[in-house]
Amino acid sequence: MRVNELPHRSQSTSRGNACVVVVAAGSPGQIARCLESVEAHTSESVPVLQVGPSAGDVNRAIERLHPADVIVLVEPCSVADGWLERMYEAAHGDSNTATASALADTGNELALYPGGGQPRDLAELAQALAERTLRLHPRLIRAAGPCVYLRREAIELVGFLDEELDLRTALEVDFAQRCLLTGLAHVAADDVVVERLAPPPDNGGRQLPPPLLERYPYLSVRDGLGESDSLSRALEAARGPVGRLAVTIDARALDGAVTGTQVHILELIVALAKTDALALRVLVREDRIDAPTLETLRALPGTELLAEDAVGDATPRTRVYHRPQQTFAPEDVEFAMRLGERIVVSQLDLIAYHNPGYFPDGAAWEDYRRASRHGLSAAERVVVFSDHTRRELLADALVEDERIRIVPPGLDHPATAEPRHPEALEARPEELASGFLLCLGTDFRHKNRLFALRLLAALRERHEWRGSLVLAGTHIPNGSSLELERAYLDECDALRPAVVGLGSVDEREKAWLIANAGAVVYPSVYEGFGLVPFESALSGVPCVFAPQSSLAETAPAGTATILPWDPGPSADSAHALLTDAEARERHVQALAEAARGFTWSAAAAAMVDVYREAAIAPVRAAATLARDAVDREQRLTAAHETVVIRLIGEREHAQRMYDDLNAEVGSGLSLIGPHGSLPGDLQRALLMLSARRRLSRPVYGALAKLFVAGRAVRRALNGLPRRPP
Repeated sequence: MRVNELPHRSQSTSRGNACVVVVAAGSPGQIARCLESVEAHTSESVPVLQVGPSAGDVNRAIERLHPADVIVLVEPCSVADGWLERMYEAAHGDSNTATASALADTGNELALYPGGGQPRDLAELAQALAERTLRLHPRLIRAAGPCVYLRREAIELVGFLDEELDLRTALEVDFAQRCLLTGLAHVAADDVVVERLAPPPDNGGRQLPPPLLERYPYLSVRDGLGESDSLSRALEAARGPVGRLAVTIDARALDGAVTGTQVHILELIVALAKTDALALRVLVREDRIDAPTLETLRALPGTELLAEDAVGDATPRTRVYHRPQQTFAPEDVEFAMRLGERIVVSQLDLIAYHNPGYFPDGAAWEDYRRASRHGLSAAERVVVFSDHTRRELLADALVEDERIRIVPPGLDHPATAEPRHPEALEARPEELASGFLLCLGTDFRHKNRLFALRLLAALRERHEWRGSLVLAGTHIPNGSSLELERAYLDECDALRPAVVGLGSVDEREKAWLIANAGAVVYPSVYEGFGLVPFESALSGVPCVFAPQSSLAETAPAGTATILPWDPGPSADSAHALLTDAEARERHVQALAEAARGFTWSAAAAAMVDVYREAAIAPVRAAATLARDAVDREQRLTAAHETVVIRLIGEREHAQRMYDDLNAEVGSGLSLIGPHGSLPGDLQRALLMLSARRRLSRPVYGALAKLFVAGRAVRRALNGLPRRPP
């Protein structure tokens, strides 16, 4: 349809359909480009009117297009394919919506580039927006040009634009507030972008006319457009990555110990620093972290170290806080709340959550479970290593599926320093130099070192294998399998000489043990991921493990050689790996090939995506309650500290009173103390009164005045002159 041509009755001017009003508020060339763009990207059945730049001109167009909805282009702008349909969806998404405002390329609070500068043409911009938008249609407190959709119902309810005002103020402020106060709402069409063809208006110094401030006094103190955080979330998603995202990573677990958890945290931080996508801040315990790790962190580009004891009320929060392991205590959640606006938690596994044996008592276990639930409820995203852990979280209703992301760890971290022969093996026979079975891992009961002993016994019985078993791993105080192992060896005393217990080993000793082992035995019942079989294969050594928990899905088919938990058939498979070179090669190659698919660069890229998701995630009631709980705890703690300080002050004041009074003993004027003239119960009452300054001062003041007056009366009766004050 030609511009300004009235539609036929059969065309789209019925209630609920939209027409376009183009305001002549720019140069002729800008207006021509605007009309050309609108006609090119709008159905021919939709009327397009060009009108003058006043509110009255727009009113006449609105009346002329009755009963249709109206889209007002307050200034010349270009539109993209599908713009009208998406504006309609935003405006009609709720029956109480009055207006929908499109995003702009630049120039206002709904701009994709609020600082100016558009790096691509409108078609590319619209395509990028379509890929990123969350289509939240967040509520606004008013409308925002240059492109505003007005529903006919709203016009019928509150009337036309105020012609005493300029068009922008009449539409964006006055009309919008009349709608708002009548019970209607305004939304942002966060999936539509228009390109300004004229310089954006300078709204920085624009002041509302006094009559409008009198009519809508809340606008004088209202800042921004949005009614809630959903607007900022929608805009962050629409704008896409802008600069480096500020992220704090809790690395306090890097305390000198070397387990899979410490390796994962350090390698993840190093890989994240290499992405150049983040402004990293790493929370550390400087008094416990080892020097080489500290130097590694200090050398990372774009990375700041934050000492735990330097955190205070003035420490700024980053957009995201990542706790790369589960939360063990309330303090872990408190640090997350204090240092991050949004929280990401890595739940490495759920073994401790389900197993009370790893705690000194039931109360400690419940405390841990409570802290875990608190951290999970506060997190915008929960990261797991495997689908097995994801299913566990869902089964226990700990996290909704939409908040869980699976990010496997990398396995391509650099090799450790030169392998070192463990000192504990120096006195062992030469046959331990190669070909032994190596069982790696802390003696948690679920690591199932007892089965390694049973496997050794079956190998000796069924295959007359005479090699040894080396047990290497840290001993734990709760939930250890050590006593079960000792009891088994007491029953199978002939097996004892073939078992070597090394205890904890460092990374260099671990590397030597793997390189010189005939096979690694890893009979774990439960794993969040299961690094050892892959690490072993990458070193060219087969691993005997069971298809349990996450290893059932991450390890290639046929590589798990333990038949849970039958030592006989498992020993047959293990013996093949120890003696059959072809079977050994197939096994190692399959595991090593799978391991090469897990890289730290891939893990870091996935984590950056998780951080960006968390940064714009919706505000959830559970997270808000978690923050409120932490804030309440902090207030209670502060109040408790205030009370303690006050009581200490009162106690010190009472002590000073006691000392001052007791100092009179030598002069015979003592009232309190062992030789005081006052009874003990009265002394205690006076001391308690002395500790209450607000009460003791007026009481003691009155007594002092009575004492002075009584002394004056006595001196007068005795004919003595009055003492000077």
